[in-house]
Amino acid sequence: MMNDVRNSSNDDILEPLNPDQREAVMYLDSPLLIIAGAGSGKTKVITNKIAYLIREKGLAPYNILGVTFTNKAAAEMKERARALTGIDAKYFNISTFHSLGLRILRESGAAAGFDKEWQVIDDKDRKKILDHIIKSNFSRFTNDMRDDAKRKIGFAKMDLNYPNNKDFLYQKGFNEDEVAIFSLYYQYQKKNKVWDYEDLVSMPVKLLQTNEDIRDKYRDRFRYVMVDEFQDTNPNQYELVRLLAGGHKQITIVGDDDQAIYSWRGASIRFLFNFEQDFPHTHIVKLQQNYRSTPQVLEFANDVIAKNYNRKAKAMWTDKAEGNPVFVLDSRSKEDEAGKAADLIVRLKEEKPELFPFAVLYRINSQSLAFETEFTRRGIDFKIIKGLRFFDRKEIKDSLALLKLTVNPDDDISFLRVIDFLPLGIGAKTLDSLALEARGSGNSLFETLRREMPDKYNAKRTFALLLAMNRKYTEESLPLSHILERLLKGSGYLESLEDRGEEGRLSNIAELIAFIGKWETENPGEPFNRLMDHISLDSAAAEAEDDEKNNEKVSQNLPVFLLTMHNAKGLEFPTVFAAGINSTYMPFFLRKDRAEFEEERRLFYVASTRAIKQLVVSVGGDKASQFLAPINRSLYSNVYSAGDILEILSPSPLSMFERGLLQESGILQGNREERYLEHAVFGRGKIVNVVSGDIYVVDFEKRGEKTIDASIAPVTFL
Repeated sequence: MMNDVRNSSNDDILEPLNPDQREAVMYLDSPLLIIAGAGSGKTKVITNKIAYLIREKGLAPYNILGVTFTNKAAAEMKERARALTGIDAKYFNISTFHSLGLRILRESGAAAGFDKEWQVIDDKDRKKILDHIIKSNFSRFTNDMRDDAKRKIGFAKMDLNYPNNKDFLYQKGFNEDEVAIFSLYYQYQKKNKVWDYEDLVSMPVKLLQTNEDIRDKYRDRFRYVMVDEFQDTNPNQYELVRLLAGGHKQITIVGDDDQAIYSWRGASIRFLFNFEQDFPHTHIVKLQQNYRSTPQVLEFANDVIAKNYNRKAKAMWTDKAEGNPVFVLDSRSKEDEAGKAADLIVRLKEEKPELFPFAVLYRINSQSLAFETEFTRRGIDFKIIKGLRFFDRKEIKDSLALLKLTVNPDDDISFLRVIDFLPLGIGAKTLDSLALEARGSGNSLFETLRREMPDKYNAKRTFALLLAMNRKYTEESLPLSHILERLLKGSGYLESLEDRGEEGRLSNIAELIAFIGKWETENPGEPFNRLMDHISLDSAAAEAEDDEKNNEKVSQNLPVFLLTMHNAKGLEFPTVFAAGINSTYMPFFLRKDRAEFEEERRLFYVASTRAIKQLVVSVGGDKASQFLAPINRSLYSNVYSAGDILEILSPSPLSMFERGLLQESGILQGNREERYLEHAVFGRGKIVNVVSGDIYVVDFEKRGEKTIDASIAPVTFL
C-alpha cells in the first residue's frame, strides 16, 4: 500500500554502504555522475538512493524515474526498493527505455496521431517485413545488401531520422534504393499501425521535442531521474533522458566507461564523457571497491584496462583475502585449448569443486564448436547461454500471431506469419497476386482474400474460424485464453505438433495459455493491446520449463557454461576460462581503428572481471594477444596444462629430501624472493614457478618462458 512507507531511521539505507556509496546516495545538490566499476554494488546504490529520496526527502515513488536496460534489472530494482520502503513494487516508475517510451506513447501519443490500435512488433517481425518489402521491390538485393539496409534503418531511427529527412540519410551513407526501402517500410508501419523497438524511444523524443505541454507534464511527474548502465545509451535514449531531466536537472546517472562494449548496436561512450557539458556543475563519485573478485583477478584486470587512453581513471580494489593466481594457459590451437579446458574441468571436479560453476567465455559464437565437440566426447555436461527467451520461441510467436489476427483481421504482419506456418493453400504466387490486389484496393490481405479470392478463403475452415472467434471476442467478450485454445485446436496446429511428437512445444503453448489466463484474471477489463505490451516489453519472461529443468539437472552436476563475452556482461562465475586470447580473436581481427581497439580491450576487461575466484586466460593460437604483452608479469603465472594449474592450486606433497633442497635454494613455492638459474642450453633465467621436484617454469632472458626438467638437463642455481 502507498501509506505503508516505513518511518524508521535511515540506518538500514546508509549503514550497509561504504563511504563512496553513501556519498552517492546522499548527494542531491547538483547532477551526479557515478562511475561504478565492475562488482562495486551499483544496484544497491541506485535502489538505496530511491529509498533515501522517499524516506528522507519525501518524494513519492511515482515521482522518481529509474531507467535501465533489461526487464530483469528493472524487476530487481523494484523488489529491492519495495524491501527498503515497504511500498508495493507497482508504484515505482522503474523500467527499460522501451517500456518508458511505450508508456509515454500510450498516455500521450494521441497528440502525435497514435491511437490505441497501434501495436509493437519485435525485431524478428521487423526483419521479416523489411525482407518482404525488399524482395517485392528490389529483387536484385542480395542477403548482405538486405542486411545492410536493415542496419542503416535502425541506426537512422536511433539518430531520430526518418524518410522525410532524405538529405541527412544520404549523408549517413544511404543510397537511393535504401531511402526508398525506408520510405516503404515507414508507410507500411503507418498503414498497419505498428511501432518497432527504435520507434518506442524515437517517437516519444519527437513528441517531447515538439510539444511543450507534454514535456512539462513528464518533467513535473518525474522530479528525480536515475539512469543505470549509462555507457550503453544510444543517441535517442540519451535525448530522452536530456528532455526529461533538462529542466530541473535532478538526475543521477550510473555507468562505467571501462565496460562500454556495445558500439556495434548503436551505443556511444561519448554520452557519458559529455554528460558534464550538458549538465553543468556535475558532481562525480567513483565506486572502486569491488565485492565480487579476488585481489589477484582485480590487479590483473586493472592492468589490462589501464592501457586504454580514452577512459576516466580508476583502480578497482577489494578487502577480500588473497586468492588464487591468474593463469595464462599456453594452448596452441582451438582443439588444444578445448582439450586442456576439459582436462581442467575433470580435475577441478575431483579436487576443487568449490570453483564451480565454470564458464568458458569467447569472442564470437563460432569459437564454441571446439568446446562443444570436446566436452561431448568427454561426457562433460554443459549449457550454452544464448539468451533465447520464452516469447522468442517459434511456437509461441505462431500462437500469438493467430490470436492477433483474430482480434484484428487487418493485421497484415500476423496474416503473413499465419499463412507461413499453417497449410492454408496460399503459396508465393497466390500471395503475390493477393498483395497486388490489396495495394490496389487499400484493404488488408485478409479482407482482400475474403472478397477477391472466395475459393481460397472458403477452402480452409481456419479463415472462417478466425472471424467467428473475432465476433466471440468483440461481441461476447470471450476470454482471450479460451479463444487461443479454440484457435489452436480448430486450425490443426496442436494436432500437427502432436503428430510430430513435439512435446516440448506443446508444453510451451500450454504455458502460454495459462499465462494469458492469469493476466486476464489479474487485469480484468484491460484491452488486448495491454496484454501485447506486457508480452513485448514488461514481462520478465523466464526460460521455458524444459530449459529450467535442464538448468537444474546441469546444476546438480557442477555446471559448465559456454557463452560469448558480450553475453557474460552482468554475470559472474567462480571460475572464468577466457578463451582465444590471441591475435585473431582478441582484439578481433576485423576491428582496426583506435576506438575499436580500445573497445576490444574493454571486452577483455569485462570478461576478466566476471571471475569470482579463478581466472584462466587461454591463448588458443600460435600468437598470443597483444593485450597480454604489456601486463605486469608478476600479475599472472604461465602454465602449460591442467596439471600445472592443479599443482599450484593443490601442490603435491614433497618428500623431506626434495623440500630440504628447495628450501636451501630459496625457491620453495610461496617464497617471494626472486631466484635465478643457469641452463646449459637456454642460458640465464628467472624461476617463475616450481611445478614439482625437478620441474620448473623459467623465464629465460633470451629464449622466453619454458618448462624444464632439471633431472634431464643440469642447471646451476644462482
